[in-house]
Amino acid sequence: MRRLFDRLLLRLRSLFRGQATDEALRGEIELHLQEEIDALVSRGVSARDARSAALRAFGPRGAIEDACRDTRRVASAEQMAQDLRIAFRSIVRQPTFTAVCTLSIAIAVGVNTMIVGVAADVLFAGPSAAAPDRLISIQVGGGSHTSYPRWRDLEAAGALAGVAGYSIEDAVNWRGPERTLPLVPMIVTPNFFDLLGVPIAMGRGFTAAEARPEANPAVVVVSHGFWRSKLGADRNVVGRSLVINGQSYTIVGVLPDRLRSIPGLGLSPELYLPVSRALVRDLDEPQAAHVQLVGRLRPDQTLPEGRAAFATIASRLAIEYGDTRFGGIAQFEPAGSTSLLGPMASTINAFFAVLVIAVGLVLAIACANVAGLLLARATTRRREMAVRAALGAGRRRLIQQLLAEGFWLALFGTGGGLLLMITLDRMLSRLPLPLPVPLPVHLRAALDGRMLLYALFLTIATTLLCALAPAIQATRPSQLPALKQDDSSFVHRRWTLRRLLVVGQVAVVMVLLAAATIFLRNLAHAQTLNPGFDTTQTLVARIGLVPGRHTHETSRELLESGATEISAIPGVAGASYAWAAPVIGGGRTTGALIPIEGVGQVQALYETNFVGPGFFRTMRVDLVEGREFSADDRRGRPAVAIVNEEFSRRYFGGVNPVGRTIHLPGPNDRAYPATVVGIVGNIKHRSIGEADRAAIYEPYAQRAGAPGTVHVFVLTTREPSQIAATVARILEGMDPSASVNVQPTRQALSSALMPSRVAAALLGALGAVGLSLALVGMFAVVSYSVSRRTPEIGVRIALGATRRNVIALVLREAAVLAGAGAAIGSIAAWGGAAPLAMFLVDGLDPKDPATLAGTALLTVAVSVAAGWGPARRAMRIDPITALRAE
Repeated sequence: MRRLFDRLLLRLRSLFRGQATDEALRGEIELHLQEEIDALVSRGVSARDARSAALRAFGPRGAIEDACRDTRRVASAEQMAQDLRIAFRSIVRQPTFTAVCTLSIAIAVGVNTMIVGVAADVLFAGPSAAAPDRLISIQVGGGSHTSYPRWRDLEAAGALAGVAGYSIEDAVNWRGPERTLPLVPMIVTPNFFDLLGVPIAMGRGFTAAEARPEANPAVVVVSHGFWRSKLGADRNVVGRSLVINGQSYTIVGVLPDRLRSIPGLGLSPELYLPVSRALVRDLDEPQAAHVQLVGRLRPDQTLPEGRAAFATIASRLAIEYGDTRFGGIAQFEPAGSTSLLGPMASTINAFFAVLVIAVGLVLAIACANVAGLLLARATTRRREMAVRAALGAGRRRLIQQLLAEGFWLALFGTGGGLLLMITLDRMLSRLPLPLPVPLPVHLRAALDGRMLLYALFLTIATTLLCALAPAIQATRPSQLPALKQDDSSFVHRRWTLRRLLVVGQVAVVMVLLAAATIFLRNLAHAQTLNPGFDTTQTLVARIGLVPGRHTHETSRELLESGATEISAIPGVAGASYAWAAPVIGGGRTTGALIPIEGVGQVQALYETNFVGPGFFRTMRVDLVEGREFSADDRRGRPAVAIVNEEFSRRYFGGVNPVGRTIHLPGPNDRAYPATVVGIVGNIKHRSIGEADRAAIYEPYAQRAGAPGTVHVFVLTTREPSQIAATVARILEGMDPSASVNVQPTRQALSSALMPSRVAAALLGALGAVGLSLALVGMFAVVSYSVSRRTPEIGVRIALGATRRNVIALVLREAAVLAGAGAAIGSIAAWGGAAPLAMFLVDGLDPKDPATLAGTALLTVAVSVAAGWGPARRAMRIDPITALRAE
């Protein structure tokens, strides 16, 4: 054991203190040699002859030193360190070449780590909590939410270490310094902070004892972003008051920066409020669904054991409740699992998959670009490689030397890419997302241990992709011609490795540009679609009413008086109101079995909205037949409804619906009769690109439920933005506790197009980056070809070739490379376009031949243009000078 330890210690010393170890080795060899000399001298041999005899008997000292070094088994590491030192000096001597390669890799690595970092944070990052691996997201019964009383029973049952609940759907109104703003907080159960162990930067989280609904809690924990942007980063913020929904709340704590919430997906609530009857009106209703569940496993409890224990409790409670659905556990997954998102998960995963593939292609382009530059550089180093081989360097050692140069380039590029990622992350953190609702979404790409590990992987992968092929090819040439500096072996071949790399770059760029073009067409097509209502001369105001502050009747009076006052503004042609704003927000999709007079029972699926008098006239929706709602259509009067053309076509079977009675689902699953009084044109409800949906409209004054978020619409005769401030002032003055957001309808609709805008912008930017890198590669290959073909071009000019002939000769090479790449890229883009269909508006084909053809022509044209500089240089070649150099 002692001997083994000594060997290990010797190897470590040899690795990290190689010079000192070599000095000790030489001293030991000299000691043995001197002992032999002394022995010979003692036998009467002269000192000179004794030393000569000892040296002959001892053998070559250099070989002995090498043999002793080999016994340390660190020769490979020493060689690697030596190659890294030589490679560093080599690339430093060529700053322009190093800068171009580093910049190419840095751009590709920067966008790659940025997108991968955001995707990892959104989809895979665990919540910020104590022992997050023990947290479980739970869905019990038939839906994702349960009621507060049922959460209380599940928590008290003790199946797990604890069960907490939260909700992040309902907005509250915060009275800011200048106006009331809507915020979407996380409303949590009293034990939320105690159970989860959420970290706190300042102050504390509220405790279960003080946050009980019975105590009417008025405490709040704010996010770091809210503290910085809304509260001025006040260090004495703990103890300050916030007016939320007209009630004063005391700040007890501030969360740390970059905290990951339980729901994940980049959601970063600005406020954490304890659940209370002031925030949730039907809090004590057993059938209400306000609480999403998150549990914590016991220290000795596995996931299957926890699921079994929780299922047993849920089944027992289901019997007590008389609700058999409650006993079924729909989800019992680690917190942050994307499977909890249901159908939305596939869309989110697909979106990030497209982006990750795109940035992977950009990285491939950059690597191919650098590999082409290394191949060109290797051609000028043929004599150097031949000399190294003649002096005994094996092919493996030569490849290792060239890989070391690639490693330094990859390391510099990756370092620059990480700096670019940090810069992009800071820009993204300051970029507000134009969401139609105030969802607190913050995307980020944290440079943590996982990203550093990923950066290390990129460094290794980039080294191999950039340098391996050039290193293998550079070590193949014959030594003799290289030593003679004989380049006669060079023959202009059409398909060399450099050219194949450029073809691959163009093909990849073609795929990126095709995807970007498809999303740009999707955006343009969506903007030209007719939503069925006016978007140029209308304003939409989103009003967030405080729950419980208004009854149905007072909210109707507020909206009617507001519409009346707004209609008196000069330049206003009309005003109305509705529960939901088409495309922009709100609305409800209903599926029900509806009895229809003269038709029978039909299984209908339709959109529901509650609108005020003059709504269709204000929004310029065509009134096909019948009448609009009037002020007389209110509670206590016969129920009426208006259907759209799609509903009439689907469910009335060609019969005129006006005057007929339909039975609509009401409270407690009790149907009520309503007379159809009109038919209106089809409008878009959920998205601009959707197919026509059936819809039923009912009078707001007659059928609207508890007031919450409502919308006021204004038709103008002048530029809508000119009267937006006046409309906002009128609505804010009617209820200071309400949040009001007024904007032109076309601007509000632009938020609905955000996914298309983001996809088009990202893919367009990635395509532009990839195209720029590919152009550098094309320029380098054509320039190198011109430099190698200078004698040939000189001969051609001497034999009568015109300048036009020379330009055509050079550009033809670029055109062939670009054409081959575009052809391959078109096939790849056509084959991989199908998954993009889920992001496109209805009727837009992702395999559109015109899109692919146009993108291919653009790619070829720009690539050929990259050869114009080398072509002009070739055109100016002097044949006498070229032939004399030959």
